[in-house]
Amino acid sequence: MNKPYDNPAETEEIGAMLTGKARVVAMIGSPIAHAKSPAIFNSWFADHNMAAVMTPMDIPADDLGAFFRFLRGWTNCNGAVVTAPHKQACLDLVDQATQRAALLQAVNVVTRNEDGSLTGDNVDGDGFVRAMISKGHDPASGEAMIFGCGGAGGAIALALTDAGARQLRLYDTDEDRMRRLASLLSENTGASVFCGRPDALDAYNLIVNATDIGLLDDTQIFPLDTASSDALIADIVSSGRLTSWLRAARARGNPIMTGEDMARGQFALLALRTGFDVQL
Repeated sequence: MNKPYDNPAETEEIGAMLTGKARVVAMIGSPIAHAKSPAIFNSWFADHNMAAVMTPMDIPADDLGAFFRFLRGWTNCNGAVVTAPHKQACLDLVDQATQRAALLQAVNVVTRNEDGSLTGDNVDGDGFVRAMISKGHDPASGEAMIFGCGGAGGAIALALTDAGARQLRLYDTDEDRMRRLASLLSENTGASVFCGRPDALDAYNLIVNATDIGLLDDTQIFPLDTASSDALIADIVSSGRLTSWLRAARARGNPIMTGEDMARGQFALLALRTGFDVQL
């Protein structure tokens, strides 16, 4: 795996200034302006006096294949973090994928190996669970409601079952996608999985918006008036402010978890897969 620098002692001379020796990690998506990982990575690099940088790159879907061809030859790049809408498409563009990424049919981090080959993994769900635990919430406690069965929703659902959750309800306007995820979970975990839009939210200890609803406006995924007052309300949207849904949750006294919390929960996992020695 590529190293962040050749000689650790050299960082004392480099300081905060980047030079040609810097290691690069890309973050790709479209749009990309809302992404929080670049700020988290670059703050950590600066705090540790490392010659490294994360660069956000807005890559349209039609240019994704060209970017991956470029990535194989980008010798001072350790890999890429992947956000929407490219997570599913990236699975077909890497040379190998972890069992988890293959199961989810989605990639959110790509490791560029020394020979230029690319390995895909998916740590979205593990990052969500780490963030949840850091806030004092037990993933195995009670039933979870997940709105959205795409790359992030699927990863969160799988990670919750790995962490001991035994009852989940899924809802997605794409019924085929919802049913595929339910089948995947039923076949590969011991959880009981239900599908369909809920009538109310009072049965759930964890309620997750794993869609982009609320990213650009104040639309809410589902009314919270029936939610239990102690249910954790989580929204993976990272917009630089609380979404309308999370503002409503906070106003009624519910604990909340933001997209920024999830990004911080993923940081060590993403950094390790892109060649940086971060303690878990």
